[in-house]
Amino acid sequence: MIADYVRPPGRTTTVIADVTVVDVVNREHLPHRDIHLDGDRITAIEQTSRVRGDTVVDAAGRFAVPGFIDAHVHVLNTPDDAAASYALMLANGIVGFRQMSGSPALLEQRARGELPAALGAPDLLATSGALLTPLNANSADVATREVRAQRTQGADFIKAGMASRDGFFAALAEAQRLGLPLAGHLPADVDPREAARRGMACIEHLGPGATVYTAASNDEDRLRAEPQRVIRMPSRRIPGVERVATALISRLVVNPATLTSKSAAAQLRDADATYDDGKAHELAELFVKHRTWQCPTLIRLHTQQFPGAPEHSTDPNLRYIAPDEIVRWRKSLRRFDKLPSQTREVLQAHWAAQLRMTKVFADAGVPMMAGTDANGAGWVVPGFALHQEFDLLASAGVEAARILEMATSAPAEFLGVPARGRIEAGGTADLVLLQHNPLDDHHALHQITGVLRAGHYWDRSELDAIVDRVAAQPRTR
Repeated sequence: MIADYVRPPGRTTTVIADVTVVDVVNREHLPHRDIHLDGDRITAIEQTSRVRGDTVVDAAGRFAVPGFIDAHVHVLNTPDDAAASYALMLANGIVGFRQMSGSPALLEQRARGELPAALGAPDLLATSGALLTPLNANSADVATREVRAQRTQGADFIKAGMASRDGFFAALAEAQRLGLPLAGHLPADVDPREAARRGMACIEHLGPGATVYTAASNDEDRLRAEPQRVIRMPSRRIPGVERVATALISRLVVNPATLTSKSAAAQLRDADATYDDGKAHELAELFVKHRTWQCPTLIRLHTQQFPGAPEHSTDPNLRYIAPDEIVRWRKSLRRFDKLPSQTREVLQAHWAAQLRMTKVFADAGVPMMAGTDANGAGWVVPGFALHQEFDLLASAGVEAARILEMATSAPAEFLGVPARGRIEAGGTADLVLLQHNPLDDHHALHQITGVLRAGHYWDRSELDAIVDRVAAQPRTR
């Protein structure tokens, strides 16, 4: 239970006093403001009156930003294990998330109000149904029926995973007809421009794979003509196949790069070697035109391609992860190390292309949001990973104000809850207090002095106590 880690704050809070409110959308500061609270709502924001009292947080010199949203997590894959992740998310300023893999059982639990929810837990802002795979999207007819079933089950969007080309486009068409967004992975043989024109809502992980980079190659025709390796699964009609497939996917998601074939590595290498900046910008302009969102999850890509890097394999934050989960991650690392050296070199050289594409998209104004792929992904520690994402976005050349938007107002817009990306009267009392101005330097996003979640305020010492309790009982997965 989250109560094992998160204790009620030491005081009731009615006012955050004399704070600088950051208007993320307009990139403006509103200095010397009092934020008045009543329960889980903000009732007013006024010029400071220097109010004092036991229920007042003196925030002079601090900056208030909307609470962060992690737009790509899998925390509810195992709802019974969510408590430790929720605690780490709270301690890192995360107040909401997009669940990127659901199931009929999860959707039913949500409909019945049975999902874990407790003091300090972030809000589930959207969830998909079951991931589209060869089991449920191996043909147009099967994929269409699956989308209809997920709509009936209450999915907020459709998540494409390892669907066939025909299954992918059939699912996309049916999702469009039903008014459901489709987000996720592009099949290797799908041109991202075609997916954008047909209405794909969000591309995750910059693809993944080579297809986005192939669209920016001056040798695209040859690269697209190369046969594409497709992950195949046994027929759904075989008894027990779904259980076997689930186990395979669970192992795969720790690090999909361990399955990189020589041909896939060669395509990445050739796409990067024939990069055409003009074509990359044309692709970005197309994404802008069609409002095709991107959730790069750079931290996920880096841990896949550099799983043995000390910043991952000896990360101090591993103390929050369940020991048996770390065993799984280390097994996956050994599998990665068994890849041919040329394959590993290509994957790691590709990192520069991923940063370059991220900057091209950001500079062009492609809609983007920050996500981590936490929970199940090797070396990705919930909560802390979002701050690593901030650093990697900055290393790509994304400006500080845009990074802040990607964690607040942008995902709020995408998820249809724009008020969650602003601090305003009538809004939910979710915000993060920072020591320095986040519009000037993204490092300010790490310098959290307090978190207000649904009207409850935890100061820095209380947040530190939360993570200490998780370290003492590490059950994060």
